[in-house]
Amino acid sequence: MRAYSHHGHGPRADQTGRIHISDFRYPPKSQLQTAAGPYIRVTEILVLGRKKDVAPAKGNPVGQGFKTIFTRMLPKPGMLTQAPVTHIGGYIFHLGFFFTFLFFAPHIELIDDLIGLRWPGASTVIVESVTAVTVVALVALLITRLNDPVRRALTSFEDYLVWLLSLLPLVTGYIAVNKLFGDYQLMLALHILSVEALMVVFPFSKLMHAVTFVLARYYNGAIQGRKGAES
Repeated sequence: MRAYSHHGHGPRADQTGRIHISDFRYPPKSQLQTAAGPYIRVTEILVLGRKKDVAPAKGNPVGQGFKTIFTRMLPKPGMLTQAPVTHIGGYIFHLGFFFTFLFFAPHIELIDDLIGLRWPGASTVIVESVTAVTVVALVALLITRLNDPVRRALTSFEDYLVWLLSLLPLVTGYIAVNKLFGDYQLMLALHILSVEALMVVFPFSKLMHAVTFVLARYYNGAIQGRKGAES
């Protein structure tokens, strides 16, 4: 795949003739193709649809569907005390990952190049702090899972792969931005490759729930709402 600089005229070389990876950027078309998997999966789900329910509605399916999207985000009573690391760590990871992705200035620039949409970013210090806390949460979640015999037995190869692919972009990005060790160009390349790997696996793994959870919760809530029941 040919790479382009952010100036759109190809990679630039310095006085020594070396080409810096920081000047490389994949063409927008290629980036959109890489991220097309989730959109294709969602389209497939919507096209397949559901069998029409001909029974008369006893409640409000639409209202209950939207309500369930948000109520399912809250832990059930007692769960925070029974499994605090799992629930609190889970919240920190999900919120931290999306915050880092959406509010780091270089990421916003990339999104702007792709679809022409931008918004104010957070300061680098805040993004780095959130990234570090998110990594700690991910490690804590893995340790908790490994220490629980039942959950460890239920954990598949896919679960470990998803965990690793979620961790690598955060770690490599943090190292590259802060230039902690190693060659900066190499760490930036590893960061880009880790994101590409994540996007390739995304539509074929449990990571897809980051998109489909909205559809699933709405559908489950709408079914119960149509019956006049709470979800």
